[in-house]
Amino acid sequence: MTKEVKVIFICNGATAGKDGSVVVDKDAKTVPVSQIKVEQIPQGYTVESTGELKIKEIDGKECVLVTLKKIATSKKVTVAFFDIEHNALLSTTMTITVASDAEFVYKTDLKETLPGYEIIDNGKNQISENNRVVMSVKPVAPEEMRTVTVKYLMQGSNELLTKATIDVPMSKKVLTKAELPGATVESSGFLFDVAPAMEGPFGINDLGNGKGEVIVMASLKMHK
Repeated sequence: MTKEVKVIFICNGATAGKDGSVVVDKDAKTVPVSQIKVEQIPQGYTVESTGELKIKEIDGKECVLVTLKKIATSKKVTVAFFDIEHNALLSTTMTITVASDAEFVYKTDLKETLPGYEIIDNGKNQISENNRVVMSVKPVAPEEMRTVTVKYLMQGSNELLTKATIDVPMSKKVLTKAELPGATVESSGFLFDVAPAMEGPFGINDLGNGKGEVIVMASLKMHK
């Protein structure tokens, strides 16, 4: 004589996937993990339970609980950087996410730049057992800067409201609205915020000698 036992899959304290079932002897008190069919295990999981599973009564049915572990589809890798000019490992690192079965990291896997350095390693970098790789870099000279004066003119009258300055790289040709330096104006004892009237971008006029100028039409709003 036999009986059917319900198989409930559990992962991190919650049920996972569809329940399975297993047929055992009628007087069985346990179910060997090895007796559970592989095709019943929810996709994307692996079985953590081992040995004999005790049969329990849950909601009037005989059941066994099988503990699962979700199979990782990605892993985090720490990228360290070696300065080839100073023969030194930098303290700065990056953490990137790659496929769980990835063996190498490429320069193109990096989603951000390393300020002050050029990453010169274009090859494939072996991921170590502790999920770490080292890429070669070299220092780059900081870009020359220039001081840009932003002139805020009253929309409609072109009256000069105020000026503000900002330092930007020489190669920068425009400022976005978000990059404009904030400014306030005091009038009749009240403080007003200078609000650009247009979304931009705003072209930088080169004045020479490391200086630039931007004209922005604006209005005034009561300061909060």
